[in-house]
Amino acid sequence: MNSMVWEREAPAKINLTLDILGRRPDGYHEMRMVMQTVSLCDTVQVEETAEGFRLESGLDLPEGKKTLEQQAAEAFFRTLGLPAPGLRVRLIKRTPAYAGMGGGSADVAALLRILRDHWCPNMTDAALE
Repeated sequence: MNSMVWEREAPAKINLTLDILGRRPDGYHEMRMVMQTVSLCDTVQVEETAEGFRLESGLDLPEGKKTLEQQAAEAFFRTLGLPAPGLRVRLIKRTPAYAGMGGGSADVAALLRILRDHWCPNMTDAALE
């Protein structure tokens, strides 16, 4: 097991325009957006552990519910056909939570890029998306 900590920045963004175009069959909404990254960013750190998934974020998260980070990590390894290793994910939050600045989605995207870089570096961006 590797005790190295991998780290990536997760830049915040602001929406310059946001148009909701309608509901999709899967319940999500189709949107058209113009976004701009800003200098504010969270830091995502990942360390492989013996077992399980642990998220350290400093946020008050609901008990017994999988976070988006855990769901993304499980989907990533399921797609690779590999059992998910134990992971400790630490979010160093600088982007305000639930402020519409992309802090949550940027954190998940940074996590997925870390997983790709270390478990499947040949995966294309299109496959990761």
